[in-house]
Amino acid sequence: MSAFRPFRTARITLALALLAETAAVFAGPAFPRRKDGLWEMRVETSAKGQPMTLQQCADAATDRLLQEQGASRQAEARKPTNCQEDMRSEVGRVLTHKEVCKLPDTTMTRLTVVTGDMNSSYRVSSHTTYAPPRPKQEEGDMTMEAQWKGACPAGMRPGDMVLPGGMKMNVVEMQRMAAPMGAAAAAGRAPSQAEIQRMMGQMQQSMSPEDMRRMAAEMQKAMPAGAGK
Repeated sequence: MSAFRPFRTARITLALALLAETAAVFAGPAFPRRKDGLWEMRVETSAKGQPMTLQQCADAATDRLLQEQGASRQAEARKPTNCQEDMRSEVGRVLTHKEVCKLPDTTMTRLTVVTGDMNSSYRVSSHTTYAPPRPKQEEGDMTMEAQWKGACPAGMRPGDMVLPGGMKMNVVEMQRMAAPMGAAAAAGRAPSQAEIQRMMGQMQQSMSPEDMRRMAAEMQKAMPAGAGK
């Protein structure tokens, strides 16, 4: 039996969207170069769930591949939408990215600001609004604080990410599996049931049953109280 089977679709969607959005931050086409080594990232959303802490072993080649994957995914997601972007660097702000997308039922505006030092620590803040508001979706916030911890430990190769609960995945492979989720988020829509099931199937093929159980337990902790009921 799949470890995810007890979860309702809304909980699965929220958890996977959170992971996809975090990975997408690194995939921005103008994202600055990070220092090689182990980065620890604490992710928190405006939803009333517990923060998630991740660790990633990064290098130039992995970050470059993530940028290419992210640019391709965003371009695909924007085909049916009318989006405008504005990027600029400012003193004290590493990167400012504003995106406005005219969707069939609303206009989505997302402002992402990255501050700090890519050699030691940085902070990513993202604020998204919908006008007019969607049902139960007027605005949302996501923050991520990252700290460089030193060289990658033995047993971790570039691209490896340790998720809550100790489960390890490769972030490049995660990006590939999460592409439909990220594309849905970029287009301002919820992932379809088929997209969710396809990603879950890919994860089941690449993860052990024990890792699946641990990931399910940690994602449940991160869900807002009452989500998916």
